[in-house]
Amino acid sequence: MELAEKVALVRPRMGELERNGWAHELGEPAEVEGLPPALADLYRVFDGLSTRMGLIDLFAADDVLAELDKRGTGDLHDPVPQLLQFGNVCYSFALCTDIASGAVHLVDADALVEAVEQGVSLSTAPLAPSPVAFADAFLFGSRYRELIELAGGYQTTEDEEEDEWRLLIEELGFA
Repeated sequence: MELAEKVALVRPRMGELERNGWAHELGEPAEVEGLPPALADLYRVFDGLSTRMGLIDLFAADDVLAELDKRGTGDLHDPVPQLLQFGNVCYSFALCTDIASGAVHLVDADALVEAVEQGVSLSTAPLAPSPVAFADAFLFGSRYRELIELAGGYQTTEDEEEDEWRLLIEELGFA
């Protein structure tokens, strides 16, 4: 099943995903000029995703464009100059795409800050060849739990048991 088909099945169920006043959000498709091609492909399917209290947070396209606009304008060393952040996982891991290739990387924010402070480059390995492939496998697919583990895991067993997003994609047969 294609990512767009999965999103179409999830979208009408989004209203069910609320816990303690925290509503999950899945943005409508967007056509945004100026994004790297691989990210533009993702945002044509959906514009941002937010699950319970920041477990998964893909930025809206406008926020990614703002991030792209400010690249290279600061005084700080950029340890991953080829990467553009487009979201977060488990609060403190940055989801980034390689501007040239589109490959998606998960970057530990603590390691990133340390690399900035030391003025060194930060080596990362791609998780997926593109943002669409990443979203299909990790956000709407069988590798969701792996993504959470890569980003430090759930904070409590209750968080894992009550991860509404995971429960929904499992119920739909995606994971």
